[in-house]
Amino acid sequence: MFYYNLKSAPTQYLSTMSKITRIKNFIYDCLFPIFCLNCGTFIKNEEGRYLCPICLKTIPLHSSLFCPICLKRIGLLKKCSHSDKPSSLDFLAAATDYENPLIQKLIHLYKYQFIKDIRYTLSDIVISYWEKIWPDLKTQFGESLVIPIPLSRQRFKERGFNQSEEIAKIFADHFQLEINNQILVRLRNTPPQAKIENYNDRQLNLQNAFGLQNALPSGKKNIILVDDVFTSGATMQEAAKVLKQNGAKRIIGLTIAKSRK
Repeated sequence: MFYYNLKSAPTQYLSTMSKITRIKNFIYDCLFPIFCLNCGTFIKNEEGRYLCPICLKTIPLHSSLFCPICLKRIGLLKKCSHSDKPSSLDFLAAATDYENPLIQKLIHLYKYQFIKDIRYTLSDIVISYWEKIWPDLKTQFGESLVIPIPLSRQRFKERGFNQSEEIAKIFADHFQLEINNQILVRLRNTPPQAKIENYNDRQLNLQNAFGLQNALPSGKKNIILVDDVFTSGATMQEAAKVLKQNGAKRIIGLTIAKSRK
């Protein structure tokens, strides 16, 4: 049997493969064209990108972390004092505001129209924000473990994917961080938080909704907990509480967007 070693492949062979790739991309663009959701510009050979580079840059990114209780801007690893409202979540890292109509459109298509490839555009936003505020995570925060907020089995079956996990995977891969989706588990199916307006009702809805199915790995006590949108904070607070009860030291909640409500 003949085996071809790509490392020693002649330049002509590699050039041919490059041409084949370009032809394949051209055919794909013709059959399944993608247009920018904002301006309608044709997006060439950009898998999963639903905003053109120009429109992507128009999305305002935050430049700080936030207090998960009062949403006040805070410095890196600085905390507000809320003795009356203890928080299991130490910091909130939200890339942008949910009130932006374009962000709302992207997240709606991703979560409720089940367009999974939008994860790439949303991940671009999260990564750009993180690089802006915290380029040297490992030095300042220590070794970190990325954990996505889990879905219930029923919700996963309906959607076909966990929207938070998809963002978490791309984020972790970009920053070369360890990710584990086998630690935190959803113990029961709960009504969607988006349909519950009252803050106390949101808290009750998620009470005892999470548990641990595996222990945190040794030496990985700093957690980056990933969700899509931070509104009341009930989801992240409940998940962070379980992680803290089982050995987590510091927890940053990372989201695409936060709501001002």
